[in-house]
Amino acid sequence: MNDWYHIKAADFINFNPRESLSRNTMAKKVAMEKLQPFTRTVTDYEIASFRGGTKFRNGDTIMARITPCLENGKTAQVNFLENNEVGFGSTEFIVMRARPSVSDSDFIYYLATSPFFRKIAIQSMVGSSGRQRVQQDVLDTTELFVPPLSVQIKIGRNLRALDDKIASNSKINHHLEQMAQAIFTELCSVGKPAILSDILDVCYGKDHKRLEDGQIPCYGSGGIMRYVDKAIYTGESVLIPRKGSLNNVMYTNEAFWTVDTMFYTHMKHPNVAKLAYFTVRSLDLAGMNVGSAVPSMTTSVLNSLEIILPNDETLAKFEKIVDPMFLQIRANELESAKLANLRDTLLPRLMSGELSVSEISDAK
Repeated sequence: MNDWYHIKAADFINFNPRESLSRNTMAKKVAMEKLQPFTRTVTDYEIASFRGGTKFRNGDTIMARITPCLENGKTAQVNFLENNEVGFGSTEFIVMRARPSVSDSDFIYYLATSPFFRKIAIQSMVGSSGRQRVQQDVLDTTELFVPPLSVQIKIGRNLRALDDKIASNSKINHHLEQMAQAIFTELCSVGKPAILSDILDVCYGKDHKRLEDGQIPCYGSGGIMRYVDKAIYTGESVLIPRKGSLNNVMYTNEAFWTVDTMFYTHMKHPNVAKLAYFTVRSLDLAGMNVGSAVPSMTTSVLNSLEIILPNDETLAKFEKIVDPMFLQIRANELESAKLANLRDTLLPRLMSGELSVSEISDAK
């Protein structure tokens, strides 16, 4: 660490670099909702007319500057543009670019996601409740302790390899689920009319705040919120948001807990869980919203949903084909969770110099 040095963040990072994009030009746009928490890759964008917003190029890091998006980990690295192409996004992004011969773009992304940098950004927030924003001058004057460029590149490359494998697993899972969806459409479109309550019981989730930390996933409408020490149910279940993101229907086949803004389900018959999952997921539950300010769902609406119920032979055939796909999806999810945990363990130690790049193989 003898060659590490102190430098002001504004001298290490080019914040909000100037770019030219004429008004009304059609370009690739990233809205805040397109960023996934603690995910490097930008998963989606749209083509829109530029009328304002932050501008960026490939390699730039975009970080939310507003609450609660920053606290939720909305930080990503732009990687979907062509050479010399300029994209744009939310006015609530801070754009961070590497300075030539000084800093590395991957290192900057991981610096932005490190506990050290995030804490400074979050603590700098000012403004009215619910609309607080990062103070740019605080970031500019933050003193960083960084290695020379060659070491930055090595650190970024090693952490990036973990994220690349996580992204690869996500792509594989997406393709597997698309295949299972196609098989569902082919096999399960013929059968007798039924309603959802014929094949499952809808149950309310419960508050999780008094539970201790543990190894059991606790689901909210956005996915896994935390891990707890108790299970509300064990086995195949379709998880359906009761409030909030109503269309984010999930499937699980393990011990789990669901929060009180979620429904979970008990299957009444064998081989129907995946049928229920694909059936409910295909519906626009948000369009059936019975709430007012907050989108809401009820058991009466879910129970009365009309479905097609294939015969037992078809259900058994469907289960035999798609179950290995679901098992592989789960195996990939578990591997990705381990890789993310390794990345999150290594990141602060590498970024602070506590762990050298040469020690990474031993740490793994």
